[in-house]
Amino acid sequence: MVLACDFFLRYTSMLAAGLDRAGTAVALLSRDHDQEFGDRPGGAAKFVAEATSPAVRHYSIPGRVRSPRALVDALRVGRTVRRFGADVVHLQESIGNDVRLVLASGARPRRFALTIHDPVRHPGEDVARSSVLGNRALVRTAGLIFVHATALRDELEALSRPRAPIVVVPHGVDPGTTSPLPEQPTILFFGRLGHYKGLDVLLDSMTAVWEKLPEVRLMVAGAGELEGHPVLADPRVSVRVEHIPDAEVPALFAAATCVALPYRQASQSGVGSLAKRHGRPLVVSALGGLPELVSDGSGLTVPAEDPAALSQTLLDVLGDRALAQRLARAGAETATRGADWRSVAETTLQAYEEHLLQPRPKGSG
Repeated sequence: MVLACDFFLRYTSMLAAGLDRAGTAVALLSRDHDQEFGDRPGGAAKFVAEATSPAVRHYSIPGRVRSPRALVDALRVGRTVRRFGADVVHLQESIGNDVRLVLASGARPRRFALTIHDPVRHPGEDVARSSVLGNRALVRTAGLIFVHATALRDELEALSRPRAPIVVVPHGVDPGTTSPLPEQPTILFFGRLGHYKGLDVLLDSMTAVWEKLPEVRLMVAGAGELEGHPVLADPRVSVRVEHIPDAEVPALFAAATCVALPYRQASQSGVGSLAKRHGRPLVVSALGGLPELVSDGSGLTVPAEDPAALSQTLLDVLGDRALAQRLARAGAETATRGADWRSVAETTLQAYEEHLLQPRPKGSG
């Protein structure tokens, strides 16, 4: 299998590792940049090396798509990838932003798989027109499409009417080291900062939380632009507006009683999967794939953009340690079965077999 991506390298690397553990020969193709890793030089290569085994081959295309050597680099890497002799090419959303990756992967119309993480663009996100057009073309020509929730399959069908079959596969999560819930009741808001993430809704809810539980603390951590809010000046709120290195992530989750995803628009959430990995309960907006994320009993849902409902649900979790522990255990159990990367890889392989590897009737695509 060849797995190819521009962004979503974390996800693609973990899928590659799961396929490798399932006994499949895997090559990973990406672009040579570190934007997902805080632009720390070598961050991408380091993550891939640590997330996968040496059996997973990693190829990368240097430079930018408009550089003078762009086509030469794509052809050179493409020749190497083709020698790998893959039976399936599996692309990730946004790869159309750099057509060199599509060319080098060897993807053929109606014969490649495609994962769409976000069928609907997040409000306020600045997405290059080339990426939008590239995604549309890939959806139209894919032979198989993966999404992470039934609600996202419905969104994609309504928006794009793809010809390819759509298979729902969970956003994978590896079991991690879980620790007891902290004595200090603490809410964690983690990940990329953006208006659609609803941090302002969470901040609006904190006054009501503090009226009942004044000892509650709030941690906000992630890269992006932080919108001003009076609650941010409260000493019970700690803020880190930066890319959080992977080595520091476990400590953030260990210090949290629960993780809040108060999104005003949502598809799926890698942060939610991380919360399960670390055994932390979730409070999420009832949007997109988030209700399915917590359908295993790992969290509670609230109406979107409703600070009063959010504060009450947070109080339910923060004020009832037995409830918080029950939710935490459910998420940690999911991380070991059903949504673990080995299970995700097996579901993915079954979909390849059914939709891409079966002989086609004569005269078809």
